[in-house]
Amino acid sequence: MESAVPPFNHIHPAIVHFPIALLTVAPLLVLVGLLWPSQRRGVHTAALILLLLGVGGLILALITGEAVERFARATPALLAGVRDHELAAQWTTLIYGLLGVAFAVLWFLPLLRKRALSRNLEAALLVLWLLLSTAGVLAMGRTGHLGGHLVHDLHTHAYPEPPPN
Repeated sequence: MESAVPPFNHIHPAIVHFPIALLTVAPLLVLVGLLWPSQRRGVHTAALILLLLGVGGLILALITGEAVERFARATPALLAGVRDHELAAQWTTLIYGLLGVAFAVLWFLPLLRKRALSRNLEAALLVLWLLLSTAGVLAMGRTGHLGGHLVHDLHTHAYPEPPPN
């Protein structure tokens, strides 16, 4: 029985750029909020929204990447490259998922406690979050590099339909 759902393989190259942009800008907004205390809540709200949208985009990129994998011409080099890219993408999604949860906790904690964190504690936690977010940026860069290797070096593409045999 054939699925009524389209394979989505052709949109993977377009989808992946959204989480890259969103998740690269989110830590910059966290830094801006840290340096601009009077606007921190609003700027950090924007960062949280970008994190949530970016993680959603990563999940969508994983789903569309699976569709591309089904239509790729299987060679040993390509299979190894896809495996490496997929594993890197899964790690990136996990890292940003954890970063998103941690930042959401930092954002909601004052509301739950019904009082703000001390300025020093809040600043220390935000600096720690920023340091940890470099792991996300590096993981995402590696994932993108491996994806570029698949396209430019191994010549696989996200065909709108299964490639001809």
